[in-house]
Amino acid sequence: MRHIILFLFVTGILTYSLSSCKKESTSTNNVKPPAGAYITGSHLKGTLKGSLKPDSVYYLDGDMIVNKADSFGVSPGVKVIATGNYRIEIAGTLICNGTESKPITFTTSNEALAYANLGQTGYWGGFLIDSTSLFVSVTFTHINYTGGPDQTGSAQASFDVEGSQTYNGGAKIIFEDNWMFGGIDDGIHLIGDITCSIKRNVLQRLGGSDGDLINIKKGAHGDIAFNYIWSSANSGIKLNTSKTVPLPETRFNIYNNTIVNGNWRKIGELSSAIYLDANSAGKVYNNVIVGCRNGIHLAKSSTGADMTNTAFSNNLIYMYYAQASDSSNVETNNPYIQGSNGAAQPTDKIAYGLTACGTVFTHYDSDITICNQDKNVPSLASSSPALNAGTTSGTLFLYSIGSHMPLNKDMGAYTSDGQGNKHLPKLKP
Repeated sequence: MRHIILFLFVTGILTYSLSSCKKESTSTNNVKPPAGAYITGSHLKGTLKGSLKPDSVYYLDGDMIVNKADSFGVSPGVKVIATGNYRIEIAGTLICNGTESKPITFTTSNEALAYANLGQTGYWGGFLIDSTSLFVSVTFTHINYTGGPDQTGSAQASFDVEGSQTYNGGAKIIFEDNWMFGGIDDGIHLIGDITCSIKRNVLQRLGGSDGDLINIKKGAHGDIAFNYIWSSANSGIKLNTSKTVPLPETRFNIYNNTIVNGNWRKIGELSSAIYLDANSAGKVYNNVIVGCRNGIHLAKSSTGADMTNTAFSNNLIYMYYAQASDSSNVETNNPYIQGSNGAAQPTDKIAYGLTACGTVFTHYDSDITICNQDKNVPSLASSSPALNAGTTSGTLFLYSIGSHMPLNKDMGAYTSDGQGNKHLPKLKP
């Protein structure tokens, strides 16, 4: 009976979210935490199920696990403080939906120390979503200072979905209107045949000397739209299927994102704001890329990006340097990586130098080295070259998950009509 009830619950959530996303450009934030008893006490560890009470503080005192047949809900206003290098593992259903006025927060117990050691140490393990999970919704949630090492000593991603996900059409992942800051490795790391909506997030300063901010592999598909991405260590958005197993193919719509001052901390490796690697495909439109090491890389080889199913146009790519300059002897300052499948389009906006970079936003912060405070105001300047420069007619893959966000007439995440990302970045969490 418990399995039947859970199935009906998840089916109901999916039906609601898929039908509501056709009506409005808002998050599926109306999905409530799962029905069930509130978890007793304020300390979380071990195998748990149920919900966390609104406006309450909890302490993650050990690894926490939600089994396949169970669900875990986090109510608006909840704050979860990790007291050590622990992570939250979800094999069942996760509903973690805050609100604009009452967001949810996951952080470490010593935020001051974590901020002082930004980019050097990870403090807790973040979220690990197992391949058995059917549905995950995370909205209006802060996830800060992750990247504590796993058992092998490797830093853990902030939000990690791992597994083949080949049953039941794949898991459904909604990750919208969230904030991430200060993780030591990948921010969003997705692997497997899953359907994802990644929209209107503010993703800041993730990765130490490595780590892609959004790193997606092995058949995941969906939308990456209207996100603000600042100071990624490696690539900002990276897609990869496999050089030897090309199907299922990783395919995403990548549009109206704003990517700023990224890719500078990864030494000795070619990094880009948007990178389509082995056997992946993307619809890449209306992105604003300012001050990044490189712009767009569409890998070229026998196992490179799938250009038959890839399209790109109307992207603004403004380079930090007027001339190529990089002491690590790795390619720098390319709007499109030389020799790749990418090339400047007539509808692109391309320019070089700090003067040009400063024309795009209300305020552009040219700091690409220390990068511990985000001083950018990435709303579009009154005379920004991104205004009215987007396409509204580009072809997109069709995925019915999450909130509906069409291509905008402006480039970037912060559009002049107010229909884009409404969360401006802050100096620190």
